[in-house]
Amino acid sequence: MRTIPIFAFAGSLLLATAASAHGPDKGPNGGRQVDAGDYHVELVTKDTDLTVYLRTDKDKDVESTGHKATAILVVGGKPQRIELAPAGGNRLSGKSAVPVPATAKGAVQITTPSGKTAQAKF
Repeated sequence: MRTIPIFAFAGSLLLATAASAHGPDKGPNGGRQVDAGDYHVELVTKDTDLTVYLRTDKDKDVESTGHKATAILVVGGKPQRIELAPAGGNRLSGKSAVPVPATAKGAVQITTPSGKTAQAKF
């Protein structure tokens, strides 16, 4: 009889740990934010402009100089590949050939100056 409360308590701890391990779903610039390796990655789209903001898991800005990234997002059922380059501060930006909706699904692969990679899935 005591096992049910113990399992319930253990389950609630696992849920609380998983919830606190991730950043918010919405970033400070209004875009979708996900965890990718050591980063919080925020994706902001506006028409054909795509901007990715990099922050540490402690929400400190990561200087984008030396980083590069490639976004592959599905737009209208077709994959769109968008190269992203440093744009000052913690931003990487690029342009798509077609307008990208804010809810586009896909991934952004980030390469650090040291060659380490991280992938953000949206």
